[in-house]
Amino acid sequence: MDTASIRIDASLLQENEGKIVRIMGNCQSFDAPARHALLEANGTVNLKLVSDETLSVGKNYEIIGKVGDGQSVQTYSVVELSDNVNLQMASKLVQYMKKVPELYI
Repeated sequence: MDTASIRIDASLLQENEGKIVRIMGNCQSFDAPARHALLEANGTVNLKLVSDETLSVGKNYEIIGKVGDGQSVQTYSVVELSDNVNLQMASKLVQYMKKVPELYI
């Protein structure tokens, strides 16, 4: 993927509408037939899965996708992360990246 993406969480979805983003979070629910999942990332993110990704409830993931309307993200890439990932620290990183974006370009 050649397009740059910014790291966000659920609190920043609306201000990044139409942009490609990265989100780290924990899968709260997964509906395979509907190709839909809920990700907890400092709030709830609705994922619209476009390919055959299978998510496991309770696992941590990094999602790359395009923010649609308000609270939904159409996924481009789904990567399972370690169970040891500290999602609270990831949320703090998001806030620092928002305050000082020039450090993370």
